[in-house]
Amino acid sequence: MNSRRKLIIVGQTPPPYNGQAKMIRQMIDGLRDEFDLLHIRMGYSDSVVSAGKFRMSKITHLFHLIRETRRALQQHPGAVLYYPPASPNWIPVLRDIIYLLAVRPLAAKTVLHFHSGGVSEFVLQHRWLKRPACKAYGKADVAIELGRSCPHDGKFFEARRVVVVPNGINIPVSARNRQSAIGNLKILHVGIHTESKGLFDLLETAKELKRRGVSFEIRTAGLWYTDRERDRFNRMRKEYGLEAEVLTTGQKTGAELWSLYSWADVFFFPTFYPWETFGIVQLEAMAYGLPVVASDWQGPKDVVLNGETGFLCPARDTKGFADALQRLAQDGAMRAQMGRAGLEHYRRHFTADCFVRNMKQVFDEVLT
Repeated sequence: MNSRRKLIIVGQTPPPYNGQAKMIRQMIDGLRDEFDLLHIRMGYSDSVVSAGKFRMSKITHLFHLIRETRRALQQHPGAVLYYPPASPNWIPVLRDIIYLLAVRPLAAKTVLHFHSGGVSEFVLQHRWLKRPACKAYGKADVAIELGRSCPHDGKFFEARRVVVVPNGINIPVSARNRQSAIGNLKILHVGIHTESKGLFDLLETAKELKRRGVSFEIRTAGLWYTDRERDRFNRMRKEYGLEAEVLTTGQKTGAELWSLYSWADVFFFPTFYPWETFGIVQLEAMAYGLPVVASDWQGPKDVVLNGETGFLCPARDTKGFADALQRLAQDGAMRAQMGRAGLEHYRRHFTADCFVRNMKQVFDEVLT
């Protein structure tokens, strides 16, 4: 292909099976026939629980990644560099600064894709970082954000153009959700098992549902971020008498994950993660015809249509979550209607084809 269509994609692909890695894999697969594309796999972590944590091997890998990227940019003058800035924590941000300062001078143009929002807010909290961070992230040709409610990192770092490109996925369609009988609500939660993703609020909500006499079962799938959180969760579950109602399944991928979505009636996403930007699990749920009960928080508010495809409740409002789940438990028609509306919303805005088409438009314009 013409060298002017050259893209150098630096980014993580699964494992780990987080949203960013899934989207980059999908982008590469979808754009491979459209551009002369070189993928340099980031490869710092193969598990979501090790992401953002220090290991000496990551320092070695950083300098390997710098050498590999610089070599690619020197071999392909005029190439566009695509890079997804890391989450707003010390180790990832410092790593980004070192990497971008080392490689961006060789790139004809740079596209920064803020899958993990909030780097600008982190920099403002640590003023001495502002100068090196603005030099590293600053004045990208394009900054991509995932939604209107996300932190406006592109504007803060003075990108020449800021665009919003929602994530999008394709999933198997052979096992769409089947609604269960009224009164036995099957609730699914999927995600990293940590406090800010709402794991303990999930238990408080379950406790309230049980107090009200609502019949339900909750299954939560994911990896524990820390042993301390796992032990605390198990103690609370036992203390609240929820061992029969709340089950943990561990991380599930592929057919095992899709079977959980097919099993469920409702998807529950009580996140209050400070740097939430989207939540691909919500798309997976809507694609399986599930209403979504989520926090009215950055990320979910760009996905869930409140009162149409599910309910948005104030973050950490466990009684509000219980109200929404109880309504869905008692009204099968509402549950089915919201599930259909969510599926249609997904098909219109959040499929892999939508995502790849939007990303292609971004790269077409930056390469013009």
